[in-house]
Amino acid sequence: MSDPHAPLRRWLVPVLASEEGGDVGGLALSGFERPPAGRSSDTVMFTATWKGSGGERIRPLVLRLEASGGIFLRPDVVREARVLEGLEPTRVPVPHVLGREPDPSVLGAPFFVMDRIAGRVPTARPSIHAAGWLPTLTATERATLWSSAMDALVAVHDVDWRSSHAFLVEDEAPGLDAHVDRLTEWYRWTAAGRAFPITDAALAAVVARRAGVDVGSPTLVWGDARPGNMIFSDDGRVAAAIDWEVATIGAPGIDLGHWLFFDAFATTAAGVPRLAGWPDRDTTIERYERASGRKVADVEFFELLEELFIATTLIRQADGRVARGLAPPDTRMGHDNAVTQMLARRLGLPVPALSPDYLAHRAG
Repeated sequence: MSDPHAPLRRWLVPVLASEEGGDVGGLALSGFERPPAGRSSDTVMFTATWKGSGGERIRPLVLRLEASGGIFLRPDVVREARVLEGLEPTRVPVPHVLGREPDPSVLGAPFFVMDRIAGRVPTARPSIHAAGWLPTLTATERATLWSSAMDALVAVHDVDWRSSHAFLVEDEAPGLDAHVDRLTEWYRWTAAGRAFPITDAALAAVVARRAGVDVGSPTLVWGDARPGNMIFSDDGRVAAAIDWEVATIGAPGIDLGHWLFFDAFATTAAGVPRLAGWPDRDTTIERYERASGRKVADVEFFELLEELFIATTLIRQADGRVARGLAPPDTRMGHDNAVTQMLARRLGLPVPALSPDYLAHRAG
């Protein structure tokens, strides 16, 4: 029987030999499994075992394959790997990238391999405040976790991006205009000529308001800044920040707005009480501004921007469910979900009821 992992094993042998500074004999790959969260790239966890000069070696790893037909218009895992590599010498904790491969002929798509970081991720449906790991902690433990997560976000914006991540803006000026232009292109590609009244109105509002927004000095922008994209060690500290596919150079308010969106999404939007020890919106803004030394103006604009961003991903996910036979072609999931409810309230539009297909998606 042929070994389905032989191409990856052949690729890994010289990579590991370079990493370890010695021979890699009898390399075996095992324990392949997918993480419970993450939809934009094809992520697989596995373990590499081999004989080295000092005896048996075991290394837990993660494979990130570029997804075709996924969430984003132009997925680029090699770019994501470069973002991670640029972060390794900084205060931002990230997994070490062993190697990246742009040639799709090796595994069928570009990919990279990184170390797997031990720890826990606060993810749960419908809310981290109602299920999963977070409710099992004490209020003090939650406060420690939140504080460490905020410190990690501040560290991202302190990165000297001109030295480490200038490649993110090789063809454009860092700022809000380019970011909104990319969002507009992606949204229109996602909508594919269909009318989505609430998100159409949200895009129009973003485009109309962007000229008056105070963006501040450009920073490295994570693009998916939230505790659900952080791995925490047993002491509640951030061991790694993950998922850098949409990293860019631009307004730090993008990341703060993204964080605030997910906080509201997991509490008020879900009808779930906030757990003790997990600070609210105003405290989050105050803590970020105090720790970073940056005043973020127009926070509500950035919250609108990120609500539109996530609502667009839900349209893509709805289309994916249709393609897999999990939802009917006329599904309302992309129209009527918790994020379009948030947008409707912000824009003063009629608030839709939640689609049954969306409720099924949210239940996992």
